[in-house]
Amino acid sequence: MDWTLLLGIGRFILATTLLLLLTIPTAFVVIQMELKIIALMQLRIGPNRVGPGGMFQSTIHGFKVLAKEDTVPDQADRATFTMAPWMVYMAAAMSMLVIPFAPGLVAFDSKISVVYFFAVLGLSVVGLLVAGWASYNKYSLLGGLRSAAQMVSYEIPLTLSVVGVVVLTGSLSFTEIIAWQLHHGWAFLPQILILPVFFIAATAEINRAPFDMVEADSELVAGPFTEYSGMRFGFFFFAEYVALFIMSTILVTLFFGGWLAPWPFPAQLGGFIGTIYGLFWFFLKAYIFVFVAVWMRATLPRLRVDQLMGMAWKVLLPLALVNLFVTAIVVVVGKL
Repeated sequence: MDWTLLLGIGRFILATTLLLLLTIPTAFVVIQMELKIIALMQLRIGPNRVGPGGMFQSTIHGFKVLAKEDTVPDQADRATFTMAPWMVYMAAAMSMLVIPFAPGLVAFDSKISVVYFFAVLGLSVVGLLVAGWASYNKYSLLGGLRSAAQMVSYEIPLTLSVVGVVVLTGSLSFTEIIAWQLHHGWAFLPQILILPVFFIAATAEINRAPFDMVEADSELVAGPFTEYSGMRFGFFFFAEYVALFIMSTILVTLFFGGWLAPWPFPAQLGGFIGTIYGLFWFFLKAYIFVFVAVWMRATLPRLRVDQLMGMAWKVLLPLALVNLFVTAIVVVVGKL
């Protein structure tokens, strides 16, 4: 019996379970941040009843959603209607497998983790499209079609912006990209022009304001989620906030050194202390960009559909291509 193989399988199952359990409190934290930050920006108090300073309000919201009646429209396709929330949620959750949270703290350390991440996260568009079609509702169908158009359009500049970092570091592994930044400095400096492209495309990819055309409540009620309630709606709800956290972690990993501190990592910090040190910096940097995304939602108006698509094809895509060509030339010239 190959005990090494069994140990690897057991480690993978344990890591997957822990990451799935991590997604729920992550969603609660991001929701609570959104409630409080937007309230403060609008000169309101915000949640202040449940828990100290209202810190458990998002938890109560989550339990409230899960406790509501779970209904299925009469003419909906029951099988796909039920499967769609799971597809969206699992696409977000399983993409966390390749994220290195701290030194040695990664569930699936693959040589092609960048490819895996975008391949798995891209499955969420299938879930949204299925949800819109299976609901037998015109608003849901329009929201599903919008999600397909928006995600396909913004995945191209998003992926090309990552290719610039891959060319610069010479690796498709998130762990090796962080190791490159340990010796050469954070990648946002040589990739400073592409950083806004990645952030804007990532925001649109996860349907966050001001790119939330998929569930535009003033036009489509709730888009693909119109007919959903109870636990099924809760999966969509949690998946959106988990995806926001995941995109922030990927931005931090690619451009800001991942778990690296702004100054050299102390060599004497190894083992458990080093892991905690890395986790602190990783989550601190990730939640800074979560805050920026919430700030954008509180500040910017929603774009029109034509503006949304025009930005992807006319602005972000050319900038991503230019950055890729410039990065490739610099890398080739640097090796001569």
